[in-house]
Amino acid sequence: MLSTRICVACRLKKAQKDLIRLTCDYQNGDVRLNTGDKHLSGRSCYICRSKACVDQALKGTRLKGALEGRKVKGKPAPRSVAFPLSEQLIQLVYRECTDTAKTCQNTQSKE
Repeated sequence: MLSTRICVACRLKKAQKDLIRLTCDYQNGDVRLNTGDKHLSGRSCYICRSKACVDQALKGTRLKGALEGRKVKGKPAPRSVAFPLSEQLIQLVYRECTDTAKTCQNTQSKE
């Protein structure tokens, strides 16, 4: 059975292998692109491989919220994410995009 995950930008369920995975290291809060070469420990989030979803994820606060995790009132955040992401990491994420012409259902611009 295939593992399915939800894109933080368009909120569509897709197979895990069809998504880009970003992981926030639990020790130092660094965000890394998880290509599957080696196992990265920490909190992860997934983004579709479309440029529109990557743009939307980087523009809003959903990506940061997904990497930081659930917040509880009156308690400090369990992890702190360095935001905005480094330019080098953003370029690596854009290189992972395969669908530059297509957009996901919820990221299509309404004119």
